[in-house]
Amino acid sequence: MNNVLLIGSELGKGGAERSISLLSYYLEKQGYNVILCILSGTDREKFYKTCEKVLFVDPPANSGLIGKIKAWQYRIRQIKKIKKENKIDVSISFLEGPDYVNVLTKGKEKVVLSIRGSKVHDKVIAGAMGEVRKRLLIPRLYKKADEIVCVTNVLAKELHEHFAIPARKLITIYNFYEVDEIKRLANEALSKDEELLFSKPVIITSGRLHVAKEQDKLIRILKLVKTKTDARLIILGDGDLKDNFISLCEELGLKWNDWKETGYTDADVYFMGFQSNAFKYYQHSKLFALSSSWEGFPNVVAEALICNIPVVSTDCYTGPREILNVSGLSDHPTEKLVRTAAGSLLPMLNVVDNNRFQTWADEIVYWLNAPTPNAGVFTKLTSRFTLDTMLQQWQNVIDTK
Repeated sequence: MNNVLLIGSELGKGGAERSISLLSYYLEKQGYNVILCILSGTDREKFYKTCEKVLFVDPPANSGLIGKIKAWQYRIRQIKKIKKENKIDVSISFLEGPDYVNVLTKGKEKVVLSIRGSKVHDKVIAGAMGEVRKRLLIPRLYKKADEIVCVTNVLAKELHEHFAIPARKLITIYNFYEVDEIKRLANEALSKDEELLFSKPVIITSGRLHVAKEQDKLIRILKLVKTKTDARLIILGDGDLKDNFISLCEELGLKWNDWKETGYTDADVYFMGFQSNAFKYYQHSKLFALSSSWEGFPNVVAEALICNIPVVSTDCYTGPREILNVSGLSDHPTEKLVRTAAGSLLPMLNVVDNNRFQTWADEIVYWLNAPTPNAGVFTKLTSRFTLDTMLQQWQNVIDTK
């Protein structure tokens, strides 16, 4: 029986946190001895199911560069100790920091990295330290892994072409979803206030309020949409940009609502914060919109499709075109509208461009007025991400020496 160590950055609300938590839970259900180890912070709150044994490596409080170096040294010592004491056969890490620790503590165990997002197109990987990561740390350390699991084929191609990672070490495993559980949650009853949200057609988006997600562009696009259709925009998620987005609403003359502060009031844009059950909101919305400039494998797109609502998305690096199963495009983001049976790929929104905004607005209006596609259209796409299929692929990674 394999002893498996999963190494993550933190327990939180994000996609990587969801994936590593659920993977630990289901591998344990399959009979593996699983430990989930969290490297950052002291927050113990769980948002997703995990295996029974969860360890936290909390470095002593330090500040400044020397403090950060000491914190990483502490993490490396602790992970080495955990691997040795628990006779780990396979260690799997999610996200870049844990990947470094996993590789630097490599012993006789099989070391597997799970790559969740682009290293080339992520604008946060910038400046002098970004260059160190891209030119030194990623190419040199990642090559030491025994296997690298990417969440999209495009990411595998990127690692091979830009970082010279041998193709034999690279495989793709898409994220998996608890489809029955998502559908159960989607059918939960709405409160009276929540029902009022859907008294008008709703465009919904979900994600942290972060520069990568470009939700401010959706607010600008809504202004154009409202010249043709009296629709609303629901934004699920927390983040530091909320005040900026509220100011933008006021600048554009759009009414906004801070849901957790006021409950329902008549508005154009609703800031809902984090919601433990996003799916019941998806279920009653007309359309899901993803405006990101970069992603890995955006869970929210797949989850919206599972809830049988169409998706409009930027053709960003990476994920949307693979989730919507669009082929035949160049390696660069599309500059034109690509409509499918379940949604549309659209030009990027990383610049203020009125022509692009109008293209988006027109396509949103199309989907708001179009008949909802039949359930089979969505099932055909989402059947590729079933728990059983993806879990079997992970088991193959673990069991292959």
